Amino acid sequence: MSSTPHEHRASPPPPAGSGEPAKKKRGRNALLIIAGVLLSTVLAAINGLQLASLERATEGLAMPDTRLTGYDADYIARVQERMTDELYERYGASHYLWDILFPVVFAATLILLISRITRGRKIRWLLLPIPVIFVVIDITENLILEATFAADVLDPGAVAAASTFTVLKFILFAACLAAGLAALLTRPKQVELPIR
Repeated sequence: MSSTPHEHRASPPPPAGSGEPAKKKRGRNALLIIAGVLLSTVLAAINGLQLASLERATEGLAMPDTRLTGYDADYIARVQERMTDELYERYGASHYLWDILFPVVFAATLILLISRITRGRKIRWLLLPIPVIFVVIDITENLILEATFAADVLDPGAVAAASTFTVLKFILFAACLAAGLAALLTRPKQVELPIR
């Protein structure tokens, strides 16, 4: 049989590895986000347990960090009366370890999530500063509280500043969750191309 003049030739295959780096990066980012969520949960749980144990040790007085509505100098004085050197060490471990690791990991995870979902959109620059501000406020609160408890004389001004940062911390934490939800809800829908 003679061959037809116009043979059907298959189109050359796409270059090897086409699109693979982007897919690998998306997959890596997804794994980092999942790991960040899990690690944030663990760190928050450890810090919460630490503060709860201090509350039991001080006969039911909650640590200032956990008071959503803030506190005054009288409350700090009451906490100081029931604290021992060993309890202060545990409280310092909360401030300088768990309560620094948690906001940093949580904020980094949220920044990665927002950056991935809102890439190329203006809402990105509205949402990204929120977790950054949360980290600054949370860590600053820790430092002010440590300085307040370490001072020889209780300073009402320092207590008021610490209380303000504590309230702001909870407000910004809620704002962080809202920012993550906003990023997810405003995610553009992917249009599926029809199969030919």
